[in-house]
This record gives sequence, C-alpha cells and structure tokens, in this order.
Amino acid sequence: MSSLPDCLRGAFLALTLATMPALADMAFELRFDRLSVAAVTLEDVRVEAARLGGGQARIRASRVHVAGHTFQQVQIDCADFSALAQRRCRGGVLRARGYGPWPVEFETSGRQRRVDARLQVARDLRIDVSGALGGTHPHLTLTAKSADLARLIALQPALPSPLKDYSPEGRVDVEVMLKDFGAERSPRAEARLQLADARFASADGLRAADGMSLAIAIDAQRTGEDWSGRAVVDWQAGELLWDGIYLQGGGTAMAGDFALAAREVEWRAGRLDLAGVGRLNLEASFTTVPAAMIRARLEGRAFDLAALNERFIAPLFAARGWPTFVLSGRADLVADFDTQGLAAAALRLTDGAVGDTVGRWSFDGVDAELPWQREAPTAPRAAIRSARFGQVPFGAFGLRASVGREHVSLEPVRIPVLDAGLRLNLLDFRKSDGRWRGDLSFDLEPVSMPELSEALGLPRMTGSLGASVPHVSWRDGVLALDGQMLIRVFDGYVAATGLRVIEPLGTTPRVLADLEMRYIDLEALTDTVRFGRVTGRLDGDVRGLELLGWRPVAFDAHIRSSAGDYPRVISQRAVQNITALGGPGAAAAIQRSFLGFFERFGYRRIGLSCVLRGDLCEMDGLARKGSGFVLIEGGGVPALNVVGYNRRVDWPELMARLARVTDAKPVVK
Repeated sequence: MSSLPDCLRGAFLALTLATMPALADMAFELRFDRLSVAAVTLEDVRVEAARLGGGQARIRASRVHVAGHTFQQVQIDCADFSALAQRRCRGGVLRARGYGPWPVEFETSGRQRRVDARLQVARDLRIDVSGALGGTHPHLTLTAKSADLARLIALQPALPSPLKDYSPEGRVDVEVMLKDFGAERSPRAEARLQLADARFASADGLRAADGMSLAIAIDAQRTGEDWSGRAVVDWQAGELLWDGIYLQGGGTAMAGDFALAAREVEWRAGRLDLAGVGRLNLEASFTTVPAAMIRARLEGRAFDLAALNERFIAPLFAARGWPTFVLSGRADLVADFDTQGLAAAALRLTDGAVGDTVGRWSFDGVDAELPWQREAPTAPRAAIRSARFGQVPFGAFGLRASVGREHVSLEPVRIPVLDAGLRLNLLDFRKSDGRWRGDLSFDLEPVSMPELSEALGLPRMTGSLGASVPHVSWRDGVLALDGQMLIRVFDGYVAATGLRVIEPLGTTPRVLADLEMRYIDLEALTDTVRFGRVTGRLDGDVRGLELLGWRPVAFDAHIRSSAGDYPRVISQRAVQNITALGGPGAAAAIQRSFLGFFERFGYRRIGLSCVLRGDLCEMDGLARKGSGFVLIEGGGVPALNVVGYNRRVDWPELMARLARVTDAKPVVK
C-alpha cells in the first residue's frame, strides 16, 4: 500500500506512542528523536502526561512521515490517557498543520496489542481502525461507511487540484487492510472502494458524470522497497460525458497487474472490457519522476466497429469539428508506443463498411490489412466488394499502397464503374514543412449515358460521358485543378479550368471554377430533359462559378448558338418552355396567334445570359429590343423571335420553373 488517508496519520501517531511500555503511575515527560511503527515514522517526539494510569496527556511530533508524505506539528491532546495494561486515549483531539481539530479515541490491549480507534473527521465522516499490532500476523483494517466523497478528496493534499476543481459529489464505502507489516516482513495491502451516486462537472461543462456507481479493488504486496499487485475497476452504472464522448456504465470493466518501483510503474496483463464493443488488452510502463511513458502496447480482437464508432469515434470526431462516418464490420487492432509516441500499428478489417453520414459515398465488403511503422515504410492492401459515390455504383476492386512516416501513395488501379472504368493514375500524399500535400490524376473511360442517367435518377440520356483530369493538387485543405479537366458529353465537351474545392469533406464545401462548353448537341440535350426538340449546336461560358455547400451562389453565364452550318429547328413546345421560364403569359400569346398552327420553326441564333449573385439572376439575351431582350432570333418561314422582359429573376423560382417545364427535377451540382 503506497499511501494511507491523511486523516489517519495522526491516529497512527497516537497508536505508536500507546504501545510504549508502562513506566509507573506518575506524571512524566519523555522525548524521542525517532519512533517507527507499521508505515509511520515520527521525529522529535515529546510526550507529557499527568499520570500513566489516567488523566490528561499531550503527544507532539515535529514531523510525521507516512508512506512518503510529511506532516508538520502533529499533536494529540487526551482527556483520559493511560499507558498501563489497557493503553487508551479518550476524549482526544488530533491536530496538525493544515488539519483538524478532529476528535479521536483509541485503545490497545493484550499480548497482540489489539487496536480499536475512532477518528471523527466531520459530523458525517467517521473512520474506524481495528486490528492487531503484534503477534504472528499483525494487521490493521480501516473502514469508512457512506463517506462524503468531496470531503475525502479535500483531505488528500497529494491529489492534483484539477480533480478538486471538478466539484465531485457522492458517497463512498472504504475498506483498507494492511497485513503482515513490521521489520523483515513483506506487508500486504487490500483496498475496496464502492462509489455510489457520484457526479462531477468541469467549469465548461464538457466533462461531467452523473449517477456513477463504481467498484474498485486493489490487492498489493511489498517486496523490499517495491510493490506489486492487481487492480480491478468495475463501472456498474451511471453516465459520463468526456470531450464529446457520451458513455453509459454497465458491462465496462478494467483489470490488470501492476508493479510499483521507486521510479517506475508497470502495468501488466491489463484488459479493458467495453460493453457491446469488445476487449482491449494493454500493457504499459511509466517513469514517475518525471511522469512519462516508457512503452505501451494495445491489442484488441474482433471489435464491433458499429458499436465502437457510435460510442467513441463519432462523438470524439464531432466534438472536434471533424467529419463523422458510418462504420460496421469487425476489426483487430495492435498498437505499440514508446517515448516518442506511436511506433507501430496494425489494423485488420473483416467485412467492413464505411461511408459518410449524409450518404454521399460508401465502401462495402472491405477486407483490409493496414500496417504502419514510424521508422519504416509498410504496404497496406484492401479488397473492396463494392462502392458508391452519390448514386453511381462501382464494382469490386483492390488497392495497394506504400505508407511511410511522411508519405502515402497508392498504386495505379482501374475501378469498374457501370460499363466503363475509372483509371486512377496517381494518388500521392507527402508531408512538407509540417503540412500534408497531395497529388491526384485520373481518367474516366466513356460511360454509357443511358446507364449513368438511370443510376443518377435522371431522365434517360444518350451518348457517353468521359473525363480526363491530368493533375489535381491538395494544399492546406484545398483541392485545386492544374490545367484543364475535359468532360466529353452530348457529342461535345465541357472544359473546367481554375477548379478549386475548399474543405471538400467539411460541412459547407466551397467550389470555384470557370467552365467552357463547346459544340453541345442540342437535339440530344433537349430530348434528354424532355424540353421540346431543338436541333443545332450550343456553346457556353460560365465565369466565376462559385458553389457553397454544392449550391450555386455566383456565376456569370453566357449561352449561344455555335458557329457553323447545321440544321437549326425548334419545336413549338421548346419555344413555349423557353418563354415560360420568363413567367406566365408569353406562351399563351404564341398559342393565340397564327403561329400556334406551326409545330416547328427555323431559327438563326439562340442566346441567353445570367449573372447570379446570391439568389438573384440578372438575365440578358442576344440583343436589346425595346424594354426586353432577344432570346431567339428567328430565321426562315415563319419567322419567330422570342423576347424576354423579366431581367431580374429569383434563382430558386427559375429552378422551380425549369423543373415544371421539363417534367423533371434538375440537380445542380
């Protein structure tokens, strides 16, 4: 036992003096340079008694040492003191510098010097000591029933002040037994604590507990100057909030063997049972001066990832503002630590699954071996049965990587997607100047648009979609495209330049880019969105595109007919839908005129522009016409010009109108 409660130290002083041989029934004064008994040593001791057979007495010591703690100016005043056959102190008062006054009584008797002592620290806190100081097996037992936890902690000056700052409350039953103490012996100590209805809270409210029920058992034995033993902690009930992690007691217990030397503490064969999650085995050793870890090893087998994530990982990430994930499957974990921190780790996943909480992406059927070493590169690998990004499914694929202390790189891989494949040419992360930087390059093989549109829940599209991304960099939380990303769609292409995605995994990612569309087949496009048939080609430019949380908040867009010689025909339905975007009335005017007899019209040019700021779109067309602007310039017979008059359009309302005229919900991403 490395320490005894402070409130007992004065009592042990009195017990020590009470064991002195009786001298005579007379007043006397004694002085000793040093006295020792059990785990107590007294220095500069002075005893004054009116008579040894009963009467007043005062016992003083300049210093009292108990298990490494020193107390100054310890004093016991006894109203009725005896040092004869029955040694006793009745009506006593114990004081020390910073402690007391506390009522105390004790008595010893018999050849084995049986002890019975009572120390009243407070009205609701009484400590009893009983046992035998002599004989073959000397022993002492300390008990305190339903003691006030806050009062007990206040008695311990060795405890760190932050613990006291948490304002702990509750009741605790304490039983401490010291056995076989004395010279040339190996004493044993046993402690049992039962905490009931305990609670605490930090000033900021981020760490708190309520209704805690905790059982602690410690058995230890001293050999020479060292102690060794076993400790068991059983969290039986209650709630705990610690930096965003919320836990409930019941089924959570920790046990292990320990060894205490002068400057080192070792924890052996430790285990931590987490209810519903699994068991974590642990071993560790620490220095005491200064307090530091020497080594540690954690090992867990067949952890339930869903339960582990729900109880620990997700709350911890959320409390720190990190993105959270959905996890399931089983995991084995081994981690080794040294004086510099994590030295090596290995994680094995079996039939795992991971995805973000809003369903944007997921990986399923994951079997992986993920080793890591601080001083040497490792080669993690994984086999993934299926994946999903948005509504687009990906087939089975395998991943192989090289991981070092300051670099992570993935081998090139082809990932099946629908009837094509995504070729990942480069994925490399390196640490430079204390920051991680990444580089990415990939190509998307032409994907069937009918299959892709079906997967996305969009109207059926024709043709194919392909893309080439020569290089994307990751710097300080920003994904940036170097050069041009080319997407082939509707027999034309869309090129993106200056593309940047800021905090892509955050709650409100921000996207910046410029887009260039060239030679888009209008017939394929309008047939896809059921807009009404339009033949021809379309060019477009979108400058200063900005998305916040994947929704557009700013851009300067211009759409116009492509140059060249090709058929240019627009159906009446397409005309009606274009005019309907500007508000009710224009389409009805067409139907009331003689133009309502025609199903198709020729046109010379189409042009539309929108400057978006916030939720307001400033619209324009090919040219001004009166108070309006020309959207379609007619050509052929009959000639039809479509003019818009509403220049300021609410963007959400414009999207709602587009959804109505296409009989589909547009997805702006």
